Amino acid sequence: MKNTVRVMSGLRELNARIRKNNLRINEWVDDYLNWCVLNGEPINILTQWCISKDLEERFNRQGGRFLPTRKERRLFQEEIPRVIKLFTENDLRLNWWITFNRSYLDSGRISGSLEEEYKRMIEVLADSSGATRDILFIDWEEDILRGRSKPNQTVLENVGGFIKQSALEIEIERHSKWARKEAGLKQTDEELKNDVKFQIACEVNEGEFLSDSKTSPFGGEFILIPLEVAERYDFFIVFAKDFKRRIVAVLSTYPWRLKV
Repeated sequence: MKNTVRVMSGLRELNARIRKNNLRINEWVDDYLNWCVLNGEPINILTQWCISKDLEERFNRQGGRFLPTRKERRLFQEEIPRVIKLFTENDLRLNWWITFNRSYLDSGRISGSLEEEYKRMIEVLADSSGATRDILFIDWEEDILRGRSKPNQTVLENVGGFIKQSALEIEIERHSKWARKEAGLKQTDEELKNDVKFQIACEVNEGEFLSDSKTSPFGGEFILIPLEVAERYDFFIVFAKDFKRRIVAVLSTYPWRLKV
């Protein structure tokens, strides 16, 4: 179909220029868009927005308040409207959710009041740019899970049985750098290692939850437009092998960080 071909061409162009070595868009996305058009269904889009401990550091560095970063402004003033326009100009309807996702870890969470202040800033920014006409902001735990994210117990009890040691070590190194340098956490190596194992088990669960036709809020059929690098979803595929075929990486990453 000509309209989906135009949309996919535009998405692939954005995908190629947004980041070096970006994950290419899978042909599954082409098929999904065609299916939606043929069946008169909107395109389900999920974007996950991370709410975690590094926001405390940012709050302090910005003088006890949240001011939009350049990337946050660009995201709502340029990047998201550009994607929306690509779909709507080709008569494709969207159902775009941005979910606020808290850290899986106790050590990575912030106070409720600080979280609410940050979310208000983001929603005001989005509203001022007109993006809220086409996007629905949702709290992942309150609105979808009705509770906290939980780990897959089988994976948690035997992470080495599901994750290669090399991949585990890379994730421990990545998380340790974030925890100590960006979030300002003071944890032992053992605490950091245990946190990583818990987080991986939660990500395994989330990948399965989102992919399952019975549990997913989208019936398992959606595209994921992430605000993090595609590698962030490597552990989602343990029990959902095709999860990453949904990824359409066309937005700048980590807009909430003061420095990347």
